[in-house]
Amino acid sequence: MRGRTFIGILLIAFGALFLLDRLGIVEFGTLISMYWPLILIIIGANQLFSRYYSSSSGIILIFIGVFFQLKILDLLPSDTGKYFWPVLLIVIGVIILFGGYKPGNILKYKHNTINHFVIFSGIENKCVSKDFKGGRATAVFGGIDLDFREAELSKEGAFLELTAAFGGIDIKVPEHWKVVVKGIPIFGAWENKAKFSVDCTENQPILNIKCLVMFGGIEITN
Repeated sequence: MRGRTFIGILLIAFGALFLLDRLGIVEFGTLISMYWPLILIIIGANQLFSRYYSSSSGIILIFIGVFFQLKILDLLPSDTGKYFWPVLLIVIGVIILFGGYKPGNILKYKHNTINHFVIFSGIENKCVSKDFKGGRATAVFGGIDLDFREAELSKEGAFLELTAAFGGIDIKVPEHWKVVVKGIPIFGAWENKAKFSVDCTENQPILNIKCLVMFGGIEITN
């Protein structure tokens, strides 16, 4: 399920539950206080089975959600909480070491838009679309590598929205692409090292990139 669709469905569900609470049909406050970790589990499951996200981030969210849900339901020993953060760090470390993409197994992406989100993990994407229109990518405590060297821009150009928080995003583009980058660095930086090798014309499509970088980095190269 695409991120935008999933968020829309989630908001509708929350709105309906709040409405039922106001009508006195269900006590949504009680439900949310008891079962809020299910939200993390659902989001994690969506990421785990979606090609648009890193499966590693889905595993981590499910792990966190299951732990807190069992804790709230008193299904875990009372002293389990002190082991949570060490175990979580071990899980993240194992995923970082063994959960990445292997050489030769990089995802080839034929769609005209991208929508990637990673947390405590990484993803490599090779876009081969011949009518690329843009999309968004977010890396939180992780990394994203986007390779557009075999792709072609849409005639109208494309727009990418990039967010890197305590992580990094690397983008490779062909030399005949013109790239314009604007962004807000907050204790981070973005660099546009892409070389434009052909003369720009009025009809030349442009890849416009909007960046938000917090304690991380974004780099665009050829």
